[in-house]
Order: sequence, then C-alpha cells, then structure tokens
Amino acid sequence: MPSTCEFQLNNPNAVYNSGDTVSGAIVLNTNSPKDIRDIRIIFRGEGKVSWTETERRRKSDGTYTNHTVQYKAHELYIDNTTTVCGEGTLPAGTHTYTFQILLPLLCPTSCEGRYGHIRYELMLKLNRPFRFDNEFSIPLTVLKLIDLNLNPAFRIPIESEDVFSSCWWCCSNGTVNTTLTIPFGGYAIGQSVKYSLYVQNQSMDDIEGYTIEFNRKIIFVARTPHHKVREDKTTLHKKSYGIRCLRLTTRIFDGNFLIVSTPPTTEGESIISVRYSIKVILNMAGCSSDNSMSVPIVIGTVPLRESMLTAVPLETNRLITVAPTAPELPQDDQRGNDLPPSYQELGPPSFEEATRSSSPFIDTDRNKHNRHIGFRPLYPSYLQSDD
Repeated sequence: MPSTCEFQLNNPNAVYNSGDTVSGAIVLNTNSPKDIRDIRIIFRGEGKVSWTETERRRKSDGTYTNHTVQYKAHELYIDNTTTVCGEGTLPAGTHTYTFQILLPLLCPTSCEGRYGHIRYELMLKLNRPFRFDNEFSIPLTVLKLIDLNLNPAFRIPIESEDVFSSCWWCCSNGTVNTTLTIPFGGYAIGQSVKYSLYVQNQSMDDIEGYTIEFNRKIIFVARTPHHKVREDKTTLHKKSYGIRCLRLTTRIFDGNFLIVSTPPTTEGESIISVRYSIKVILNMAGCSSDNSMSVPIVIGTVPLRESMLTAVPLETNRLITVAPTAPELPQDDQRGNDLPPSYQELGPPSFEEATRSSSPFIDTDRNKHNRHIGFRPLYPSYLQSDD
C-alpha cells in the first residue's frame, strides 16, 4: 500500500486572500521505513503561459519549411520552502508536520485558462536517495481583493450611445440611435446586472429584436522567444429577445442577467489578465446588417453596498415617445466615500467554482504523476438582495 498524505488547512475550503496566513498540518502515513535526504514543505505561487504555433520559414535554397515555435512566459509570486525533517530513515507510521506561511499582499488571483494559469500549490516533498522523490500536493485558491466600494467611479452608471446607419445596398435608409445604460460600473459574482436599452429607430427598417451578451476575454502574454499576445474569448451569458421596434418608433428594452462564477477583473500588468464587457446586438430586418455596441464592466470580489440594495425587476419592454433621462447617481450613506465600508450588511459570500473553464492548461514542467489537471478555483459569490 503506497504512502498517503492529508492536508489539514486553517481554511477548510482552501480559499485565501492576498496577505492571509496559510497554516495547518500535513499528516503523512507510511507503511514501511523510507530512506530520505530530507522532507520539505513547499508553497509556490506562479503564473505560466505556454502555447505553440507553426510558422513557415524560408530556407537558404528558396524552399519553405514549417517550424513549431513555443511561446511561453513565467512569473513567480511566492516560493516558500521549509525543511521539516533531515537526512535519515523515516520509520513507518503517522508523521505530522505543521506549517505557517504568510502570503504576499500583491499575490494575483488564481486563474485557469486555455493557454496558461495562475496557480498556488502546497506540497510535501520527500527527497529520496537513489529513488524517485515522493510528492504530495494540493492546489489552493488565492484572491486579490477588489473591493468595489473603494473606487467611487464604480458607483457611476455606465451609459454608452451609438448611432447606426440603416443601409440598403449603397443608399442610406435612416439611422438607429441606441443608448445602453447600466446602473453601476462594477459588480460581484452572484449579482444580477440590470440594463436599459433605449432604441430610437429613425430608419425605414424594422428591428426584429436584440441579443445581450456578457463576454470574458483572458489575455495571455508570452515573453519567449519574443513578446506575443494571445486571447481567449468566452461568452458567459447570451440571450436573444424577439421584441420588435418598428420603423420610425422608439422603445426601451429592460432586462437583467446573472454574473456567473468567473475570475474577477485583473488590475495592473501581468502575463495573464482578465477583462469583461457587455455587448448588445440589434437584429435588423431585411437586407440591413445587424448592429452591435459593447461596453466594459468590472467584476470585483466585494460588491458595492448600493448594488446589493437594488432590487432587480423582471424583464420588460416599453414603447415610448420621449427619450428617458439618465439614472440618478446612488446617494452616499452617512459613512461617506472616504471611510471604510461596512460589510455586515453584505453578508458572508459563498464560494463557487468557475463553471465555464476553457480547455485545461497542462503544465508540462511538473511531474506528470503530481499534476492537477482541470483544477477550478473557488470565487466569492454574493446573492442579490431584492429588498
């Protein structure tokens, strides 16, 4: 029977914030004596990016050949090693090793993508002479706090306007004026995003309906053999509505959608970054091509207090004759913008794994017997209040 290892963490869900202390015990069970050089507890956090491309190159004789080029990059965020047992013979039985590791404040959030990942792992390594080392490890989720309450800009509603020309062949058929309004500039996982789409159809074409999308873009930056960027785009929510806006009429479409579990927006520059946007597509009738507009939105780890107190209405639509006014800015409470927010009214979050992860990135540098393929980090999720 092989040796077994149990990781006992001070946070049973293995979720930590940057700056937290990861502590606990590792319980190793062996059924026979083992000769060892040493036993180490290793905590490592790193970002890795890797993909391959086939490039066509010209040879000196004028012919062409295909070359496979590997693009990659690496960042190290924490590398903590503690030797808990020296050289000798480890007797059979149960061995318990305690640990306490302080996470740096600038650790980026765990993220798993198609062409790379940001991952944190706790490992017990038995360094053995004349044998393969024994390694036992578990991945953990580390979150860099993005408190939306600390940036007043996220309280300001998002409002984007665009004007589309309705064309048939080469002739203009009028214009479609569109305004998309969202109450806040930032949301947390589990919240519902309310939106209002104002459409002034001054063309001679009908609008057959619209489609709303919530899109994620993960950007991977390689540094070897040279700088190159690759993107992975995923639509996390998509829904179409067949509500018409006839020619020479004006209409408002109201709706909402849920922020599913997903990595929060990343701040700063790194080899892996995450961005989000909301896209609206107007489905035009006849020969006119569909029109679309997109606005960025920030996903944080702590929601705005004001957004938690905003009820989310059912999806509706309105036929109007006058343009709507922009929504009023949320009123600040008695604490003021420059004071720390109160989190008691938010309630504790649940932690959910990302349900739409891309094809798992495989770290080929790791021991193939100790790889965690398909690991999904846990992200905080807040339920929307309807009070």
